[in-house]
Amino acid sequence: MLRPRPLLLAGAFAVAFIARAATFTITYNTAPAEAQTAIQYSANIWSSILTSPVPIKLLVNWFPLGSSTLAITFPNGRRDFPSAPMDSTWYATSLANSIAGSELNLGENDIEIWINSGTNWYYGTDGMPGAGQYDLVSIALHEMCHGLGFVGLSKKISTTGSFGLLQASDFSPLFTTFPWPQLDTLPSVFDRHLENSSSNALIDLGNPSTPLGSAFTSNQVYFSGALANVANGGSHVRIYAPSTWALGSSCVHLNEATFPVGNVNELMTPFSAAHVANHWPGPVCLAILRDIGWTIAPDVGIAEETIDDPQLICYPDPATTQLWFALRDDEHVGAIVINDITGRSIIAAREQRSIDVSALAQGTYAITMMIDDRRSRGKFVKR
Repeated sequence: MLRPRPLLLAGAFAVAFIARAATFTITYNTAPAEAQTAIQYSANIWSSILTSPVPIKLLVNWFPLGSSTLAITFPNGRRDFPSAPMDSTWYATSLANSIAGSELNLGENDIEIWINSGTNWYYGTDGMPGAGQYDLVSIALHEMCHGLGFVGLSKKISTTGSFGLLQASDFSPLFTTFPWPQLDTLPSVFDRHLENSSSNALIDLGNPSTPLGSAFTSNQVYFSGALANVANGGSHVRIYAPSTWALGSSCVHLNEATFPVGNVNELMTPFSAAHVANHWPGPVCLAILRDIGWTIAPDVGIAEETIDDPQLICYPDPATTQLWFALRDDEHVGAIVINDITGRSIIAAREQRSIDVSALAQGTYAITMMIDDRRSRGKFVKR
């Protein structure tokens, strides 16, 4: 999410397209045809990554937002829905619908994005914007990710920080077509994974509270999830939390300095540069989405788990009850994650040289293990 400044427009028309896994239904408010092509291309990338039985309803508003804002996104949300993995936790409806397997917000959009019509946009899909141009595919991909749940409910007033106290008036004159969610001082599922430098969950600091406010502007906020940590080389993922609070930027992006321009994970940082394009979320972003509940398409899940890392040897293969790892006595084992063919995390453990797999269903699994300071990956079959 970026800073807001638009008004609602009239005269909308809808376009729907179906990709390999997830389906997006996009409604445009006055966006030019070339912009629609770029935005649809971005949605198609997410469709190739995500799986969901429920169409994701997206509204795109095209409006001049001012010189400092490229775009801003508002996700619709639900709490305590059927099959919700966490109680008293806010989920973006696109994610909640995917988990529940049914549409929980009939007649309402899942994601509403405002895009600055006054920006010098590059509408091509080849990732080659010219000097001074901003790549619309990259920005739309970023904003859609917020709508998918890469978003928090943090807020700071004076010295007091809070989760779930955001009001529609905080974004005035911006507003949504769906009713403002009843947040009830609840964190989002993304917020529940945030920690400080001492590995203390931010939601345990008091809500609202001054310690929480201090954490929000400490430059030391991290996302900790089993898969995200593995994707980040075994370390918690640094989140953007500058000393000056910025609504819509602080605590809802990857840290800019940690993942600078050119880094494979730069897409979800808070700032975008002209003449730069990134058309893939990167392994850290995909792992965060999986940690908060998304299921990744099978080929994406396996590909992300098996590239550019040393091979991990597991035995016996096929396995029936216990899976052992071929390790030297002096090697230290860190985080271990086992994923099924959809990319969904099945088992997460630490510091083990074997794992009980007797409860797993028959099939092929990917395994990622931190050994000393390196990441190793492999596959095995459960019989």
